[in-house]
Amino acid sequence: MSFVKWSKLWFALGGLFIAASLAVLLFNWRTTGQVFNLGIDFTGGTVWIVRFEQPVALAELRAKLSGERVDITTIQAQNSAREDFRLKTIEMSEARREQFAGILQENFGNYELLSFENIGASAGSDLSRQALVLIILVLSGMLIYITFRFEFWTGLAAVLCLLHDMLVTLGAVSFLRLDFNLSMIAAVLTIVGYSINATIIIFDRVRENLRSERQPVPQPDFAAVADASLRSVLGRCIMTSFTTILAVLAVYLFGGVSIKNFALTMLIGFAAGTYSSIFLAAPLYALFRKAA
Repeated sequence: MSFVKWSKLWFALGGLFIAASLAVLLFNWRTTGQVFNLGIDFTGGTVWIVRFEQPVALAELRAKLSGERVDITTIQAQNSAREDFRLKTIEMSEARREQFAGILQENFGNYELLSFENIGASAGSDLSRQALVLIILVLSGMLIYITFRFEFWTGLAAVLCLLHDMLVTLGAVSFLRLDFNLSMIAAVLTIVGYSINATIIIFDRVRENLRSERQPVPQPDFAAVADASLRSVLGRCIMTSFTTILAVLAVYLFGGVSIKNFALTMLIGFAAGTYSSIFLAAPLYALFRKAA
């Protein structure tokens, strides 16, 4: 199978994924005023993790707290026993926190406060800027590193693949309305590292094949070299991706509630990274070298 020969199809599918992601991001921004469902790390606020002595239904908890007009943004069950819950509220003063504790006691009986976290809105705003700067620096560093190690066209192809992976992942996070917090930033950076590793393996084989190429013409057939290089490492790429996705899937299925969103984001990102490494990286490189 010639991957470069079918490059228009791969580019079209990749473009479709990106367009769908951008459409979701734009839709959420126009309808909610926010691209993502920002977590407390970025918006500021208070997170309570409480354990009730008696089981409480999630719907009952939401209904009663809504009736008390408590400014709660998120209520999540932490386990299937209906005893542990994660409550996220807007930033509260000490007096308001005491009032909220009394509301919980009055409506649901005795409970244990397992965890409490309060983050100011200014700290959340600073984290938003730092996260954006961090992602830009990572992409710039990747471009410089790959350009130095290989050449500019491989660096450009790799960064475009990373942008594809990030946009597809962020579009899925926005569509599913997952809490976007620091763990999501960690997931995105992990996806970038995983994807670039698979891409570098392919480009390293391309470089080796170009060095060993012995043709009577000074200009090698970059499309043929890219195809041959990709086929030689295809099995390794597929098996590595399969085992990695299988491990993350196990975390998603059997891990705790607090890590499910992180694992789901990784699953989506690894799938996007596998697609870009196999179907986009080598064809993009061949296209750029042909046009250069």
